[in-house]
Amino acid sequence: MFTRIYTVHLGPASAVLRPRAVVLVKEGFCWPAFLFNVVWALFKGLWLTAIVLLLAQIIVQTGAQALGLSQEAQSIVTFGFFVLVGLFANDLRRFELERRGYREVGVIAASHLSAAEQRAFERIPALAGA
Repeated sequence: MFTRIYTVHLGPASAVLRPRAVVLVKEGFCWPAFLFNVVWALFKGLWLTAIVLLLAQIIVQTGAQALGLSQEAQSIVTFGFFVLVGLFANDLRRFELERRGYREVGVIAASHLSAAEQRAFERIPALAGA
């Protein structure tokens, strides 16, 4: 089984009596973002990212048409855009978490998300109260 790398992000302290949020973000290509870019961003709560992705997709497709590219070339350009979204989606998610006050507290290697969560809580002392 493959080992994946996850970054561990701890949410800001809240005035409301609730535990601090812990979010793990996988490193690498994001297939859901590649296949369903705007829907993926909305599902993850990345509203500004979803708007930017939608506008970028419109600009890419309109630009390809304005340049008079063939249908095949337009498809290749659009596919390239989707690949870029898949490559940078998790980085966009990390950026948004940082913007919301989360801080990166560690990096964990594990075969899947639940194993990474368990390992994170065992090895990162900052998560003890989370």
